[in-house]
Amino acid sequence: MQAWDLFLQQQEKELGPETVQKWLRNLKILRFDACNLYLEAKDSFQILWFEEHMRGRVQTKLMNGNHKNIKVHISVINETSEIKKEKNQIKGSKEVKPHKFQLNFDELNPLCLFKNFVANQENQLTHKILCELADLSNSSNTPLGSFNPIYLHGPSGSGKTHLLMSLTQSFRAQGYKSLYVRAELFTDHVVTAIRAGEMGIFRQAYRTADILLVDDVQVFSRKGATQEEFFHTFNTLHLEGKQIILSAHCPPQELQLIEPRLVSRFEWGVVLPLKSLQKGDIKNMLQAKAEALQFYLPPKIIDFLVETFTSNPKALIKAFEALVLRLHLDAHDSAQNLTLTTLKILLSDLLNEEQKSILTPSKIIQIIAEHFGIRSEDILGKSQTRECALPRQIAMHLCREQLKMPFMKIGDLFSRDHSTVMTSVKQIQKLLNEDHRDVTGALHAIMKKVKA
Repeated sequence: MQAWDLFLQQQEKELGPETVQKWLRNLKILRFDACNLYLEAKDSFQILWFEEHMRGRVQTKLMNGNHKNIKVHISVINETSEIKKEKNQIKGSKEVKPHKFQLNFDELNPLCLFKNFVANQENQLTHKILCELADLSNSSNTPLGSFNPIYLHGPSGSGKTHLLMSLTQSFRAQGYKSLYVRAELFTDHVVTAIRAGEMGIFRQAYRTADILLVDDVQVFSRKGATQEEFFHTFNTLHLEGKQIILSAHCPPQELQLIEPRLVSRFEWGVVLPLKSLQKGDIKNMLQAKAEALQFYLPPKIIDFLVETFTSNPKALIKAFEALVLRLHLDAHDSAQNLTLTTLKILLSDLLNEEQKSILTPSKIIQIIAEHFGIRSEDILGKSQTRECALPRQIAMHLCREQLKMPFMKIGDLFSRDHSTVMTSVKQIQKLLNEDHRDVTGALHAIMKKVKA
């Protein structure tokens, strides 16, 4: 493929011939068309390197003759059976004329397998149920679609995406048309299909799946067209007995601004909770990922990573994967000889990012004060006017929901009795459940700033 060759030549100038030869030249081209390039890596480590160092470059620099971006799909060797089937179907032709409208889906992380998932005691039952669901060769299993949908819920970093990708890869290996999609991408597909007048292609893609897995369905909040389309997609698959598996950050009944008819359907099957990992569980998770990559770190390095990247397990995994790639890129002799000084140099950017992202009560109060145009001192003060009381209640609510602070500690922070805090938290939750416009709108805007 000429565009790929030109891209590699450019990377040789920027990264050097040795790096390109080691990481890019040995990627096997499976097939391509005008807007897509399918590559096969020799192992999952090569995929990690590509995602870390090349994904951003190909998105901006890999173009076809019409100056349109070419999307790169990369998978590990022996996990490309579907692509090989498609390749056989085109009977030797290397280039396929693309349809004017296409739906592109996210690549699955090859490390997201059941064997790499660390389940703490609270999550063992959910993990066991999903493992049995994926092991369809077990004759004692309940057939797919018997519990429909399966709804996973848990906080960020509890393993929802890992489990959904594990299920998807297990089902695909058994020949099922298993479709994994983030709710955000589903929404994008709805919007682009409507604009292009190609809803037929959209529905063909989603409603012919044997198993549909949708990640983070809370993202459907406030999106009327998306909810309408998902409602009909859900009904079609459910009536045909096709398995539907969903995930969200909360139970169905706590979803905000999702149509009641969808919420009721989410409750039809089985609801499985996932709890946050504790420090010991997070350490075990990191060690499991290191073993999966055959990348063994000294205990002191693992302890440092676990103690430092505390904002979210995803931040820890991002730091670990960056460390793996950067160590190899810098040609260090052995990960086991890594020192804390070298680690801090290699991860300096992520360490700074983590420091800025740590959410504290002071940051929450400051963001809320800025949103309402008052001072932080007004929120912490004794004024009972609505201009101060409502922001104070929202601040207490977020300290409880986002930081999991005990009521007593929140009371100490705001110089209030813990019973006052409990009442304030319940009041805000009640207003949210009632879709109170002022509170819902304010909290939505505040959470955007908190996440940013």
